[in-house]
Amino acid sequence: MFVERLSPDAVRFAQVCFDPELVLLDSAQVFHWQARDGGIEGGSAGRLVRLFPEDAGFRLEHCPPGDEAFWARYFDLERDYGALKRAAAACPEAVRALELLPGMRILRQPPWEALLAFIISANNNVGRIRGIVRALIDGLGEGGAFPTPAALACADEAALRAMGCGYRAPYLIGAARLVRDGFDLDEIAAMDYDAAHARLLRLPGVGDKVADCVQLFGMGHSMAFPVDVWVERLMRSWVVPGARSRAEIRRAAQALFGENAGLIQQSLFHCARMGLIKVSS
Repeated sequence: MFVERLSPDAVRFAQVCFDPELVLLDSAQVFHWQARDGGIEGGSAGRLVRLFPEDAGFRLEHCPPGDEAFWARYFDLERDYGALKRAAAACPEAVRALELLPGMRILRQPPWEALLAFIISANNNVGRIRGIVRALIDGLGEGGAFPTPAALACADEAALRAMGCGYRAPYLIGAARLVRDGFDLDEIAAMDYDAAHARLLRLPGVGDKVADCVQLFGMGHSMAFPVDVWVERLMRSWVVPGARSRAEIRRAAQALFGENAGLIQQSLFHCARMGLIKVSS
């Protein structure tokens, strides 16, 4: 990866295999980035930037000196995604999915941002998730950032319902209060996968799939393997046709793909959802 400082508030990341539109707008691992004026704007941890794709890389505007390392980590630019095909070799369809999406990356979001977004994602569609996340940022955040646990903990349930949160409103408030009062997401991120998964299930609104999404997209647990309807269909088609539960599917995938099961899952999920690979109904 080549990083070039263009100005006091702009930097270029060159020679990286990264598809910003795929990762930030289309892959359903993050919901608050927006296409605007030829670029993509959004942010994380209070840092707001505008990204412009370029040949073999991209340019970030509003990126002050010292923030390069933050964004390289957020976009997971240092990882060798080409090596994933070796881990997926036992499943030709997974290799095919990786080949179809060479610019896919798994974002390293702050745990709180991932938790908030994926509690909202339960039994929801991408368009509505985007709208709710944006309403929370605009209504309870400051300067375009995600609302803090303290701000969300004090929110009125009726106001959250009016933003579209529906039955998830008390879950969001309850989770925010626990995090505000000492439920340490960074501490959980440092645990091994199984311990972290069990701890996250203590939060309101968090089941197995949401916990895996938070672990994969917000805690760097690359073996976390979220199983939704698309992933269940493709795994039953190719790997575990006789699986009795989604938990069994998750364990089978982790055994097959190893520590990078979640990275492979994201390409499988997107290809299945977009009809790029065939999945039995």
